[in-house]
Amino acid sequence: MEPSFILLDQNFKNKSEALINLVEILHNNGCLNNKQKYLKSIIEREKILSTYCGHNIAIPHAISKAVEKISYGFCRTNSMEWDKNDDPVKYILILAIPDIEKKSDNYHIDLMSQVASIALEEDVRNIWEKAITEKEILKTFQ
Repeated sequence: MEPSFILLDQNFKNKSEALINLVEILHNNGCLNNKQKYLKSIIEREKILSTYCGHNIAIPHAISKAVEKISYGFCRTNSMEWDKNDDPVKYILILAIPDIEKKSDNYHIDLMSQVASIALEEDVRNIWEKAITEKEILKTFQ
């Protein structure tokens, strides 16, 4: 599954600004039916446990009825604080997961593990660091 968007060289002041902007892009790409509801879900999820996962990567996500279709986006940003006591974040992979009635479907776990396994590969992070075009980033997800 390809990302809904790829952003390079963003300059966010903090986690809140990053989340607001990335949720807006998911909404503009038709991934969400209610951006405010999804933003609230993702902020609530961050309050439970930080989505920083090491290696300068954060994977904010939420399961919500505000999500039209399972989707994700990639953002390379300036080195920024995600949460106190964590290393700075340079790569954000935001996941939007629809809340459906069929609880036996673990597609969200599959997506999270796929994205995390890609992100944890040093070769992939080196490409993310040096990439000049979105196309270079896209290849790491194929």
